[in-house]
Amino acid sequence: MLLELKISNFALIEEQSIAFGAGLNVISGETGSGKSIVLQALELVLGARPKTQYLRAGAKEWRVEALFDLSATAPKIRAQFPEFLEGNELAVLRTMNAEGRGKVYLNGRVATLAMLEETVGRLINICRQGHQGRLIDPRYHLELIDEFSGNQELLAEYGSRYQSWSALAVQLAEFEERAARAARRQSELEFLIEELSAVKPRAGLRDELEQKLKGLANSEAVQEKAAQLISSFEEEGGILACLSQVEHAGHDLARIAPQAAELAERLGTLSAEAEALTDEIKRRFERVELNPEEIEALREELAELARLERKYRTDSAGLAAMLAESSEELATIQDPGSHAELQARVSENEKMVRAAAAKLRAARSAGAARLVKQVERELAELNMKEAKLRIDFTEAEPGPYGMDQVNFLAAPNKGEGFKALAQIASGGELSRLMLVMKKILRDRSGVNVLVFDEVDSGVSGAVARSVGEKLKGLASDSQVICITHLAQVASMADHHLVVEKQVGKRTVSLIREIQGDEKIDEIARMLAGYTLTKASRESAKELLSSKD
Repeated sequence: MLLELKISNFALIEEQSIAFGAGLNVISGETGSGKSIVLQALELVLGARPKTQYLRAGAKEWRVEALFDLSATAPKIRAQFPEFLEGNELAVLRTMNAEGRGKVYLNGRVATLAMLEETVGRLINICRQGHQGRLIDPRYHLELIDEFSGNQELLAEYGSRYQSWSALAVQLAEFEERAARAARRQSELEFLIEELSAVKPRAGLRDELEQKLKGLANSEAVQEKAAQLISSFEEEGGILACLSQVEHAGHDLARIAPQAAELAERLGTLSAEAEALTDEIKRRFERVELNPEEIEALREELAELARLERKYRTDSAGLAAMLAESSEELATIQDPGSHAELQARVSENEKMVRAAAAKLRAARSAGAARLVKQVERELAELNMKEAKLRIDFTEAEPGPYGMDQVNFLAAPNKGEGFKALAQIASGGELSRLMLVMKKILRDRSGVNVLVFDEVDSGVSGAVARSVGEKLKGLASDSQVICITHLAQVASMADHHLVVEKQVGKRTVSLIREIQGDEKIDEIARMLAGYTLTKASRESAKELLSSKD
């Protein structure tokens, strides 16, 4: 409930504190007295964008303060904004200076406009053109239909099935993602293993290949040097011939000088070793052949090894380790489970979700039809006999609240096409439509302060009385604030506030609650105009006495 609204240096208001009570609060006053200022102040409390012309001439800043009693709704709002709410009251303050710089405070703490809109928007709804309340906003129409139709059990059944299906769908998506990652990784590993296996990496492979290539590249020089070496042993007058002559000379010496026998034996050994050495050289080098194809193959193998070392930023030993690790990882990749089984469970649960959604849609359609009849019947009582309401259903993909999208459309006058509620041109027609829908729907969102403007536009007599009665009925469980020009509506008030303009050195607007004779006089003025008569006072008394 809105307890108090305090306005300072705002348009025609210098300093004003307005107390509101439970039930129906009516604000009346002569044209131009400043009733719209109260509405503008309430809009600022809701988060409207301020205008610099609101500032009273000569003042440094304007201030708008509002105090709410949150006894019924505090837990819901506290859960959303725990940093601002500690008790069961909410104090809102908005200011703006002459330079256009404004501030927002919630319970004394600095806040943003978004926080203000989100918080106070849960408490108060201004039913007039340009304000996107829950009844006008299509995002909430489905919720309103369910509240009116009493679909809580069907919603709970659907919600349970939807949660189960959603959980399984998440599992399936995760399963498929893991399978996709495993498939991608398997392909990567298979390519890597194939690439590395071609060079058979091992520690020291580069040195080994380089030495082998170097050896093959020098094979011609090796052949030439080996031939020269063999020739030096075997050619005429070579080492073997010389050693043979030396050996014979030694034996000749030993025959004539026995003490030379050991020397002759050593010379024989030397000659035999030279022959053996010659044979060894022949075995190792005489058959060495120059092979250009093998040299080219070795060069290609070495180049591929170098490419892989650069690619993976490691040496041949690192490549060998990488090959071993990749082979081991590939062997461990397993099928994470049965894809077909999980798909079947998801499909079966989706069928149950769609079946529950169909039951919910049937209940919503039936409830919508009842709502349309009730709204049109009550609009007829408010001089909108030709007004029509239509509720459009659009099928959507399964979501947390079913498979429906709902939109309220209205045609206030005969021959007009249906329009979204926010597009209704007449503010009075929109306000009366909001009044009827608020009364029927009994919105349970927590919004408990309803402000009506222009609700009595274009009506009089019995219709005006009907408007007042509907406002009074709505005020039985909501706080209603209504700006009105009609005595029939004002006479139903639990609290009657009047706005007056006083002209002195400067013009100011004053707002005060009236009772007793003042209330009779104000209602009489609303009936008769500026001149009060005995008859108008009697009519006012009659209206007031009949409000119950």
